[in-house]
Amino acid sequence: MAARKIVEEWVYSTIDNPTSTINVNEQEIHYFSTIRENEGRCLKVVVNPLKHLIVTAYFDRKMKKRGCK
Repeated sequence: MAARKIVEEWVYSTIDNPTSTINVNEQEIHYFSTIRENEGRCLKVVVNPLKHLIVTAYFDRKMKKRGCK
């Protein structure tokens, strides 16, 4: 997260209050949220709900073009 300049608070905020979610399968959910503090970029957080594990978090350029929806 440090290399990607992602603040831990943003990750948990995205999971708690996402702009949108995509249930890929039972082992993967994608959460999206616009981060105003980072030029309105769209943060994507991938979570494995079965293991209660955050798999990855990154700013998704493709979703920003779609309005982070």
